[in-house]
Order: sequence, then structure tokens, then C-alpha cells
Amino acid sequence: MGLGSKLKRLIGEDVLDDIQQQLKDVVEQGLDRHLKIAVTGLSRSGKTVFITSLVHHLLDAHQSQSLPFFEVASSGRIISVKNLSETSDTPFPLKQAIQDLGQQPPHWPASTVGLSEVKLAIRYRPASRLQRLVQETSTLYLDIIDYPGEWLLDLPLLNLDFNQWCDKQRTLFATEPRASLAKDWLAAQETIDWLAPADESVIKVLSDAYTDLLHTFRGEAYSLSMIQPGRCILPGQLQGDPLLQIFPVLFTIELNEPAPEGSYYQVLASRYEAYREHVVKRFYREHFSRFDRQVVLVDCLKALNHGKACFEDMKLAITEILQSFNYGSSGFIRRLFSPRIDKVLFASSKADHVTANQHHNLDKFLELIIQDAQRDMRFEGIETRCLAIASIRSTESAEAVLDGQTLSCLKGTRKENGEEVALFPGEIPTDLPREQDWNSNRFRFLDFAPRRLPLTDLKPEHHIRLDQAIEFLTKEMF
Repeated sequence: MGLGSKLKRLIGEDVLDDIQQQLKDVVEQGLDRHLKIAVTGLSRSGKTVFITSLVHHLLDAHQSQSLPFFEVASSGRIISVKNLSETSDTPFPLKQAIQDLGQQPPHWPASTVGLSEVKLAIRYRPASRLQRLVQETSTLYLDIIDYPGEWLLDLPLLNLDFNQWCDKQRTLFATEPRASLAKDWLAAQETIDWLAPADESVIKVLSDAYTDLLHTFRGEAYSLSMIQPGRCILPGQLQGDPLLQIFPVLFTIELNEPAPEGSYYQVLASRYEAYREHVVKRFYREHFSRFDRQVVLVDCLKALNHGKACFEDMKLAITEILQSFNYGSSGFIRRLFSPRIDKVLFASSKADHVTANQHHNLDKFLELIIQDAQRDMRFEGIETRCLAIASIRSTESAEAVLDGQTLSCLKGTRKENGEEVALFPGEIPTDLPREQDWNSNRFRFLDFAPRRLPLTDLKPEHHIRLDQAIEFLTKEMF
């Protein structure tokens, strides 16, 4: 038996894999500067567009002035940026995404269906004279990860066994619109003796119906966020795997001893544990536990448009997700052997869908959504910031005169029908909406189609605050 096999037997395969990865990271960190950024967010929050636009601007940063608040670029210290993504096993489809946004008419890139990665090498001149004496130029290796937002919702499962997950789902399904939409599925659950021998055909029927429900919850009509397990609606390589035939048992079962072997309850609990161990835990260990910085994209306008249930559900999902990350300040040794996230940017997407005088309100409203998670991070010493951004600017500013008053408006193209419109989009509240606000259709923010993003000659007007975002995330690295 080789040394590797002996070590695996002594300390376990997972622990040995972790140590090997950490040693690899130490070697890499000793040779040059590396930064890994996780771009996270719920489904359809704009992660793919954010990465596409950010990388497109960075690759042009040595010759354009499109990022005026990104100091290393605006001061002319960037020499060149090289795209190394082809060295990744799962390169981000940058070329196709830029082509989608650059054609006439442009259209949004396809949603993410699997994990992909951007790897950049940014060659720059250090700002410090002392640093330049040692080395005239330096390189920052920047890794940015894209992955389906649906998988993100699985991370909170790491802290829950099957019983606890069922308890949480029971609470969720007691509220609207879940309670009404799941009426038939709940009635079917009521007919099952959960401690009787399991019939796989019955489990499959209930599992398929549960997956259909998740798609309905997540669809445009309701836009709920707390969808678990995420792989049930976007399975990736697990398409058709029996492991995904899982769902919560929503009827309380008194268990004074373990459920009988082979019973419905035992089979589902066993399947849940296997899913958590072999899918969720592995994904977390291989990717999320090693990030340095994090971007959390939130579509606040969607929450306002869809009402209180959508808002509360999004707030719950984001809070639970953020509790699953490995936050905490780290000393030198801990930094070497266990990188921790020390900066988090909360970015409200679609800042171009409101007028410029509402950007501050959008910042404040985002703080309302993430205030619980942000409080915990600040306690741990994590630097956070809320910022309204637009990765691609889809509108342009306009003015209209109404009753002698000049109103700030937007001009753009409706996403749903391609119609050119000019309108006052509405105001973003700075406090939580009252009950009557949710019920009065006060919020009706329009979805706009993208404007063309040129392949070259990028300018600041092609985005909103994208430069402030990358400056916050990387400032001290240059």
C-alpha cells in the first residue's frame, strides 16, 4: 500500500484532499499574487452578464478609460490583461457571451447551466516606489467563478439533517403562495404511511410532482427564491439520477427510534444524506470554501415587482445562503492554510432600470434585504458594501415636463416586445414597504432589452459603477 493510501486510511480521503489542495494554494500564493472571487446570487440575478461585462472591460483596461474609478486602470498602471481561461477545465463562454451582447440587435447571454471559470493575469506597475525597486512589474492572477444560482440554494443543507430540513420546509409550505399551489401534493402526502415499506414508484410520482412545484415557485409568476434541492430543477450531470428523487416529508412523524429500514421515511432520509454528502458537501469543499472575495448579486426590482411574498422569500434565501459561507478574519497562518472571505460586495443589479437620482435609494433598499446577514459579517470583521450597478447599460437618461415640472425619465427598449419607450420608472423606497404598498401595485419596474456592447472602444457610459465594484474588490492588491 502506497503512502497516499495509508494517509487516506489514517485521516480520511476528504481531509487528505483538503490538505493537498491547501499545499497547492500555498505554493501558488508564494510565487505570485492570486485572488479568487465568487460571483454569487440567486437565479436570474445577472451573474453571467456581470462576469462577461467585467472581464470585457478588464481585457481592454490598458487602452480604454471605461473604468474611471478603478484606480490602477485610470492611472495608466495596467500594462496588459491576458485571458488564461482556456487553462481551466471548465472555461467561461466569454467569446459567445460578448458576441451575444455585441450583435445587432443584442440579446442577453444564455443562463448558466453548469460551473465555469474565468482566469485572468493582470500585469501592472506597482504604485509604491519601494515595490518598483524590487520588481518593476507585478502580476495579479484573478479567478472568477460562475455557476447556476439554483445550486447556491443547496448550501444551507450542509447545516441541516433530514428532520431539520423537513421542519423548515413545513414552515415554508404553510405560507402563501406555496400552501395553495401545493394543495394536491400535500393531499397526496397525507395518504402515505411513512413508516411502511417504500414503493419506489410512489416515491417517483411524488418526487416528480415536487420538482414540478419547484419550477412553478421559481417561474415568472411567483419568482420565489427558496428552492431546494437546487439540482432538482437544474441537475447538471445528475440528470436522471435516482439521487434526485427526494422531497421533504411535511407531516410530523413521532419517531422514538430510527425509522424502519426500507420505509418511505428511511429511504428519503438516506437519499437526502447521500445528496448532502456527495453533491452539496463536495461542491462546497471544492469551490466555495476557498474564495477570497465575494460578490452577491440581488435583483431588488424583481422583489418589488412581485410583492411581499417574493421579497420575504428572497430575504430568507440570501440570509441562509450567506450563513453557509466560511466567513471570518484570518491571521497569516490561517490565511495560508485556509483562505477566508474577507470582503463582500452586495450589488443590486439593474441600476439602469431606474433614474440616476434613485441609485442611492437602491443602495439603501438592498441594505434592508441583507441587513441580518450584513450585521453578522460586520461582527466578524468582514468588510461589506452595498452598491447599485448595471453591468450593461440598457437605457439612457431623458427628461419630461409634466404640469410645469421637469421629471427624470428613461429611454429604452421593452424586453417583452421590442417597443421603444420613454417613461418615469418609479421610485425605490428607502424603508420596508407598508402592507398597502404591496397591495396597491405601486411597483411596476419595466424590464429592458440590452443595448449593444461594442467589441472595442469601451466607455464609462456602457455600465453603471462596474468600476467601483472592481475597485472595492481588488484595491489593496495593486
